[in-house]
Amino acid sequence: MADAVINGGMPFDLPVLKPFFTGENSIWPRKSDLDQYASFLDARIRYTRVTKLLDAVAGLTMDQVNDLALIPGDAVVREFIGGSTIEIPHNE
Repeated sequence: MADAVINGGMPFDLPVLKPFFTGENSIWPRKSDLDQYASFLDARIRYTRVTKLLDAVAGLTMDQVNDLALIPGDAVVREFIGGSTIEIPHNE
């Protein structure tokens, strides 16, 4: 089950998200974390597909992710990575 689905369609979405799914502070689970769910074949297949997709993408650095000159404040992905400049009245 996903906590969020991003369908921004911008070419920078995956490179922007990659730093969150790789490295020491990754939110992406280790393959061994799936061992307790051995019967969830669909989850294992999706995990493998997404891992290969992430491996194929050149990601940005966290400094680049935080640079508003590279990723506009009104980009949908900013709602997930921070730095959004979109004002939402009901959130104030």
